[in-house]
Amino acid sequence: MRFLVVLAVGLAITAGPVSAAMPQRAAGVQRQESLEREILRELNRVRAGHDLQPVRQVPGLRIPAVAHSRAMLELDFFDHASADGTTFDKRLRAYYTNRGWQTWSVGETLLATSEGLDARQMVAEWIKSKSHRAIILSPTWRDVGIGAQYAVAPPSTFGGVPTVIVTADFGLRAGRLTEPNG
Repeated sequence: MRFLVVLAVGLAITAGPVSAAMPQRAAGVQRQESLEREILRELNRVRAGHDLQPVRQVPGLRIPAVAHSRAMLELDFFDHASADGTTFDKRLRAYYTNRGWQTWSVGETLLATSEGLDARQMVAEWIKSKSHRAIILSPTWRDVGIGAQYAVAPPSTFGGVPTVIVTADFGLRAGRLTEPNG
């Protein structure tokens, strides 16, 4: 079986903007919600095998993960930064706020594949990469958002072959700050 897997990882702040040129749009982009659920189960299975607490999917990370995977397919790029150059931590902060928390951190893993890998194979690809493995197996993370999108005919960055892109955003918010009375 021939397949192409592209991985990318980000922690806190990543590199600068991508091209602002208007690329060709992908045809037939579809969210893969069942794959998102399967990836969550597989991440937690792998974490349990390392005596780590499970991560839970939260809307504050799921919403930007789903949107980022879709944007990469529709706007023909593969990067932690958004198409407009916004770093991934700023993109996540808009939904998974750091306001009111003593501790806040985020990490992101990306995967693009031209073949029909299942959730177990996708997580295995991440685990093969030292930087992805560090994020997935970090005891720091408590929350996750997974966004999986499929395009039948993605633009040139993905070779024009059917492609699945997965964004997994990991986060921690701890130590609620109290508002001063007044």
